[in-house]
Amino acid sequence: MEFYMNQSFRIVISGGGTGGHVYPGIAIAGELKCRLSDCEIVFVGVRHRIEEKIVPREGYRLKTIHIQYLTRKLSPKILSFFFSLIIGLVQSLIFLIRFRPQVVIGTGGYVSGPVLYAAHLLRIPTLIQEQNSYPGITTKLLAPRVNRIHLAFEETIQHLRVKDSSLFRITGNPVRLPREKIDRNLALAKFNLQPDKKTLFLFGGSQGSAALNEALLSALPQLSPEIQVIWQTGVSQFETIKKGCDALPHWIYLQPFIYNMIDAYSAADLAICRAGAITIAELAQMGLPAILVPLPSAAEGHQEKNARVLVDANAALMILQQQLSPKRLSQTISELIFDVNRLDSISRNCRTFYRENAAAEIADSVIELIEKN
Repeated sequence: MEFYMNQSFRIVISGGGTGGHVYPGIAIAGELKCRLSDCEIVFVGVRHRIEEKIVPREGYRLKTIHIQYLTRKLSPKILSFFFSLIIGLVQSLIFLIRFRPQVVIGTGGYVSGPVLYAAHLLRIPTLIQEQNSYPGITTKLLAPRVNRIHLAFEETIQHLRVKDSSLFRITGNPVRLPREKIDRNLALAKFNLQPDKKTLFLFGGSQGSAALNEALLSALPQLSPEIQVIWQTGVSQFETIKKGCDALPHWIYLQPFIYNMIDAYSAADLAICRAGAITIAELAQMGLPAILVPLPSAAEGHQEKNARVLVDANAALMILQQQLSPKRLSQTISELIFDVNRLDSISRNCRTFYRENAAAEIADSVIELIEKN
């Protein structure tokens, strides 16, 4: 403990673009703050992305660099990406030289690439936390150059060209939620919803999902008025969905983005959502039954793979996006949300996928890297 208490620490966490890359970093940062009394943590992200809202709200400083998204299609934008990559690398080098962190953590997204590589060039210890069963391009490229790799799934190892197996740790995905739900009635009151109705929670990730939004909007007239909805639309579709809901008789709480997800999870009886790794981890922690609609464009179909693991264990239901229709969605919701026994069974099975100490184990690993260097 003397090591923790009598030294100051500087740590960089880089990851962004979506909440699925930002929130694991927030969870890890929280555990590091609990362990290190004098610890300055700076996040590195991109301007005009979700991290600009989340990171300052959580009480951390955000440094932004210039880096563009790498399109998977051949287009002139590829040249623009490589130009921005050089700029981002130079900016990362300058920042790391000035800040002098003892360790750099990457939680995914294209922004973490130049930051981790700059740390590698400067011989600063590095750690990657990969959320998905199939790793992202940043993880695949940089895994051979980092000092520690934390994975949610053991099967991810086979997709990485790393000779030293001792670098891997299977720790699950860190989530930023409190460990337990809050009281259901208290949660419902925060959304001005009624305790005697069934509550559906739809969210399409931090950016929202047009496919999910449109399907539910069309399905709502077919649903029982005994169902009320908490709905995170995403910023871009909020006004459109709001207009579509005005004439509906249902109790609906509509927001572009919900920061306190624990409230929504605690209020809900059933979720409709994508199957990103962090979403799966949060559903598992809360034991919340869900209808999963995997993002079809996810790399190597990793969201469908995530969903099938739960479906095979009777821990969730799945509708592929190409099979998603208002009729099928309304039927699935209606059959499940009033079936208390089935909801309880799915909830119990879903909880078995929860790794309670993921963020704590990663924080301990970070401190171990600092001690070694």
